[in-house]
Amino acid sequence: MKSIASIMVLAFTCLIASGLEAEIYSWTDESGVKHYSHTPPADQAVHVKTAPEIQPAPTTDQQAEKINEENIDALLEALDREKKASAPKPPKAPKPLSRQERIQQEQEKLEDKIHYLEGLPPHAFANTRSRQAIIGRYQYRLEQLLSNPDEYFKQYGF
Repeated sequence: MKSIASIMVLAFTCLIASGLEAEIYSWTDESGVKHYSHTPPADQAVHVKTAPEIQPAPTTDQQAEKINEENIDALLEALDREKKASAPKPPKAPKPLSRQERIQQEQEKLEDKIHYLEGLPPHAFANTRSRQAIIGRYQYRLEQLLSNPDEYFKQYGF
C-alpha cells in the first residue's frame, strides 16, 4: 500500500516538474487568430517566457560597503533611519463624540434596524409573534435611549 502511494507521488511529481520548465510560444496566423503552444510553429514564431527571470542587480566592490568596526555605527544609524521612515504612522485618535452626538448616532442606528426589520418579508421570521417581539425589542431600546440616555448607555455598554 505504501509502495503504491510512493509511486503515485513520484509520478505526480515528475508530471508537475516537466510542466515547470515548459516554454510557451505565441504567434498570430494569417487570419489574425492568436495561438499559444509549447512547440514553436514552423514559420516565424515569437517566443514568450512563462515567467520573467529575476536577475540580481549588478554590484561592484565600490558600491558594496564592507562592514567593519569603523563603519558599523554609521550603518546601524542608516538602518534605523530607514526603519523609521518606512514605519507606518499611527492613526490620529478620533475626537470623542459629545453626549448629544452619541445619542443621535445610537438613535439613527436603532431606527435603521427597526426599518430594516419591518421591511423583511414574513417568511424571514419564525412567525408573526416572533417578528413583533424582535421589532418590539428595538423599539423598547429606542424608547429607553430617548427617555434616559445615561441608563441606556450604562445598560448596553456604549
